Order: sequence, then C-alpha cells, then structure tokens
Amino acid sequence: MIAAHQANLAEIATGKMAQDKGSSAEVKGLGQRFVTDHTKLDASLTALAQKLNVTLPAEPNAEQKAVADKLQAAAAGDAFDKMWIEQQLAAHTKSMKATQQEIDKGEAAQVKQAAEAAMPVITAHHEALMKAAPDFGVKPQ
Repeated sequence: MIAAHQANLAEIATGKMAQDKGSSAEVKGLGQRFVTDHTKLDASLTALAQKLNVTLPAEPNAEQKAVADKLQAAAAGDAFDKMWIEQQLAAHTKSMKATQQEIDKGEAAQVKQAAEAAMPVITAHHEALMKAAPDFGVKPQ
C-alpha cells in the first residue's frame, strides 16, 4: 500500500510537469490523464489505508523524487517529452510488476482487491506509453 501510494504521488507530480513542460499534445494529454487516474486511485487507496490503520507517507520515495528532480531540471520541449516518456514507461512497468505481485501473493483480501482494481488503469497507461514511445524516439519496454 505504501509503495502504491508513493507511486501515485509520483505520477501525479510528474503528470503535472508533463502538462506544464511538455511540448507535444500527446505528452500533455497523457500527463493530464495520469493526474486524473492516479488521483482517483490514490483516493481509494488512502481511504482503505485509513480503514486498515496503515500510515501512508506524505511524499514519493527517494528514487521517485530523484526522477522528478531530473524532470524538473530538464528544459521544456522535445528533450523533456522524450525523458518523460522514458521515465513513465519505467515507472509503469515497475508498478505493473508490483501490482501483479500483490494480486498473486498478497495476504490481505482488501489490499488484493485494490490491486486488482488498479491493474487495468496501470496497464492502460503502460499501453498508451508503449504506443506513444516510437513518436519520441523511445524504444517501448
């Protein structure tokens, strides 16, 4: 739950960056979609955490913050778009693996259900990124 929450926070932050710094309509649109979807996912995750008395951190993890700092430091434009697509592909690949692991091996039924509900959203994001990647000179992963 903690990792999923931190991933949501990171996706919301970097999605907002894409809207501000992206030069292509595709990156701006994906950024907007990710902010909307990860905000919804995090709202239900936060409610479940409260119900289960799980304390969630207030910010992304150190690796996610480092990626956000790198994106923030990048100049707006085509180079940012490419870096953002690369970063998002990597992040969504990690999220898919972690979510699938929770679905397969998780022990708390409610947490497994939350992972099952989140998986289609994360997968759809990954598929959209895979489709967009070649437009930015990024090899799909």
